Amino acid sequence: MVRRKFSKRKNVLSDPVYNSYLIQLLTNNLLKKGKKNLAYKIVQKTLDIIEERIQDDAILILDKALNNLRPSVEIKTKRIGGAVYKIPMEINYYRSLTLSIQLLLKAINKKTGKSLYHKLANEILDASNNTGFAIRKKEEIHRIAEANIKVKKNKN
Repeated sequence: MVRRKFSKRKNVLSDPVYNSYLIQLLTNNLLKKGKKNLAYKIVQKTLDIIEERIQDDAILILDKALNNLRPSVEIKTKRIGGAVYKIPMEINYYRSLTLSIQLLLKAINKKTGKSLYHKLANEILDASNNTGFAIRKKEEIHRIAEANIKVKKNKN
């Protein structure tokens, strides 16, 4: 039984330049050691690269990429009787959006070579076309969830 009250969800304000909630979420997840200005510059350069390549609105491409990356389930590990089971759990929109951004950032950290904004732009374009490393990771999560759906029914 939880004794504490659940904390309220913090409202993430939309980005001042692009007026987009997604840009602000991406910036907040990208920043390290509190250097938000640097993270914001990386996101801006990424969006500029996407607009140059596609000749379309970069925010729409980012939105499409994150929607393609959104998983519908999350895998939670649960220990029952000495055995560890991977149980698929349904998740809400905000959690799936957070997971999609995390998948995107893990994918660019795996790549080597070019600068961070080039890698991020390439991965966003790949995700908008349903290809790339991040999409494969999402499909892997769904495969694990389908394989363990019987465990969820039996153990809950």
